[in-house]
Amino acid sequence: MRDEALLGPWIRRFLLEHVVAERNLARNTQQGYRDGLCQLLLFVAKRVGKSIDRLNVVDLSAEQSAPS
Repeated sequence: MRDEALLGPWIRRFLLEHVVAERNLARNTQQGYRDGLCQLLLFVAKRVGKSIDRLNVVDLSAEQSAPS
């Protein structure tokens, strides 16, 4: 598996570069994004049967997340 396909680095980059550096959002907003993503990742990891650190970008696709 290529490292570019892993979701973790993309989320880290979003939270640190986009939310903090580019948008300069308030601390509470930053924490809200972080907490929301944590809940989403727990849900997706359980649904696809992987640990959170092994999730891929495609695991968040609409097709993958649709109810069975």
